[in-house]
Amino acid sequence: MLRHHSLQTAARTWLIACLFASFVSTLFAQDSAPLLAGTAKVEITPTAEQAVNLAGQPLQLRDPLFARVLVLKTPRTSVVIVSVDLIVFASKKVIDEAKARWGVNHIILCATHTHAAPAAKGMIIKPPAAPDWTRSPKAPAEVIDWPRLSADPWYAATEAKVVAAIGQAMQNLFPARMVAGKGPFESAYMAHNRRLIRAGIVSAMWENPDRRPTKPVDPTVGVIRIDDMSGKPRAFAVQYACHPVTLLGAGAVSRDYPGAMVDHIEQQLGPDCMALFLQGASGDLDPYDLHNLRGENRFNIARQAGISLAKGALQIVRDLKPQPATAIAVKESLLTIPNRHGNLSTEVGLLTVAFNRDLALVAIPGEPFIQHQLDLTARSPIANTFILGLAYHGKGTPFVVYIPTAQAVKEGGYGAAECSFLAADAGERLLNTAVADLQAIIAH
Repeated sequence: MLRHHSLQTAARTWLIACLFASFVSTLFAQDSAPLLAGTAKVEITPTAEQAVNLAGQPLQLRDPLFARVLVLKTPRTSVVIVSVDLIVFASKKVIDEAKARWGVNHIILCATHTHAAPAAKGMIIKPPAAPDWTRSPKAPAEVIDWPRLSADPWYAATEAKVVAAIGQAMQNLFPARMVAGKGPFESAYMAHNRRLIRAGIVSAMWENPDRRPTKPVDPTVGVIRIDDMSGKPRAFAVQYACHPVTLLGAGAVSRDYPGAMVDHIEQQLGPDCMALFLQGASGDLDPYDLHNLRGENRFNIARQAGISLAKGALQIVRDLKPQPATAIAVKESLLTIPNRHGNLSTEVGLLTVAFNRDLALVAIPGEPFIQHQLDLTARSPIANTFILGLAYHGKGTPFVVYIPTAQAVKEGGYGAAECSFLAADAGERLLNTAVADLQAIIAH
């Protein structure tokens, strides 16, 4: 009788264990479902009459500009990453319309931050009627009417094209596998830290033709490759931190080094693969060459810089293995951060996305200093964690300009004492939230 009871107990225990295992397996299957991906690219080049920079100066048409869309989708959620060849692109209209029309859950609008791109009329700086809002101690949301930027016909057309491209990418979904990682990258073209501190005085070292060592910098590049099930590359994203300013003031519309980078990758991987550039925490980093270049040499150096970055990224991804299934977890946070001056505060949105617990993207709608990227890398519970600078996901203020470290605010200088309005600890607050969000993601 006792033996029979023991057998019954063992049987029940075994059955419960099997049911629990099945339940856990079902949850895992739902969470780590086959990945679907889709891509689309649309040209957003202005006409010759529309092409003016932030200072209202006319630009000669040279490079075509594009918006590149990557959709990553599981049964539970979808994330859309848009990389736009503009200095900044933060359109709530695009995000709201795309979500309503195409049923996507999360959208990240990323600007490559090329300084040789046109600006919407509502952003143009023409003192004294339109003072330099980038250097104002006020929040850009106080001096720029972001919804009214759509009154510019070129900008409105760009918004409509991006919405349509997101829909096209959703219609082009295919079963996919993801490869992600990062590695060392050293280049003869970039990047140096432009904050030169001597005897406690900060000056801006806009160029560094002698390639003098500076710090901090982040000599790594992040890569994300999306393959179809046959192993063919279909999308290739590169995250790197450096201002695309080699062609600043050259008087031409250009994608700068990010354009040369995506062109080279697409040439190497074939016409079925779309490349895109994701700007990192570039707040205080510049390429080595700027004003020391003249004429066509400026364009050649920008091209070589992009090609060197493309080659570095392609080398890194060669040793990485694709994941057959992908879990996507997303956390949205909205921080209320005091402004540095006065009694006002600003709502800053933060979007954190984790893929398979080995890749994370942290989207910040501003220009963080590179130390924030280094600190997040050191603190994140996910090995490959990439900051996406100038990245807006529809919550909070569209753009918060520079996000310096607290130490940089004490030291002063460009990007810290000017072109920066949030409290000195804003970057630390954002990083703390990002780390907490990632810890919460991996705990479930």
